[in-house]
Amino acid sequence: MKTHHPTMLHPCASQHGEGAYWWDDRQQLIWVDILACEVHLYDPAKDEDRMWKVPCHVGFAHPTVEGDLLLGTRDGIARLDLKSNEITFIVDPEAGMDETRFNDGKPGPDGRLYGGSMAYGGKGPWGSLWLIEKDFNYRHLIDNVTISNGLCWTKDEQTMFYIDSPTRLVEAFDYDAATGNLENRRTVVEVPQDLGVPDGMTIDADDNLWVAIYGGSMVACYDSQTGQMIEQVPCPTPKVTCVSFGGPDLSTLYINTSKAGIDEMTPDEAKVAGHLFACEPGAKGRRNYVFGE
Repeated sequence: MKTHHPTMLHPCASQHGEGAYWWDDRQQLIWVDILACEVHLYDPAKDEDRMWKVPCHVGFAHPTVEGDLLLGTRDGIARLDLKSNEITFIVDPEAGMDETRFNDGKPGPDGRLYGGSMAYGGKGPWGSLWLIEKDFNYRHLIDNVTISNGLCWTKDEQTMFYIDSPTRLVEAFDYDAATGNLENRRTVVEVPQDLGVPDGMTIDADDNLWVAIYGGSMVACYDSQTGQMIEQVPCPTPKVTCVSFGGPDLSTLYINTSKAGIDEMTPDEAKVAGHLFACEPGAKGRRNYVFGE
């Protein structure tokens, strides 16, 4: 099995780093610190990180065709204008549900937003996966979700992969880009309990799945056809949360981590917890989708 080793990037430390997503048009990495209520843009060419404060927990941030960011937050979907720095809340599919928040989401091949929620603390299956239309109408795709994560599509755009973390499963659906409908739900990968919990996920140009293993100190690469682990990226801290391919040729794998449970980590693990890491695994990603395209 191929093994790759990441390096730590400076100065990108966080409480709970999440949501890594490469913005190809700007050649920058979008990421969030959920618990610190922060949205970040990291420029690897300059090794500079810019940050915006959000008035509530923010699970993800993704680009739109207008050049701003669409946020999934504790209080619904919002826009962040990068020029004026203004945040405008647009719609909240879970208004009145104080126990849930948006956790992970991505624009799909159709230019819609697929946003997943979770109950605080993963206390119960009270979350959902929502489809947010370009006009911000929305509808349920999946309910009874505990911690919504993952989300990526095959290069032929016929299959969507999804993770509800406590199930320890990576699941696949037949995907219809015209409607956004999902059918034929099935298991692709079952992560062993002693390995950790599957969290964020991305896909490479060969349709292999790269999955952050929370509590497992690694990113695992799975063959999406066989479900077999074929590569891994050991990380020097256990709470690995999200991954995204980026860089000029999409050959750099960016990795988020968290300080959650830092008191139970070794001194070496705690020292680097929450930092952003990167490695060159030899695989290449594909251009990420943009909301509104």
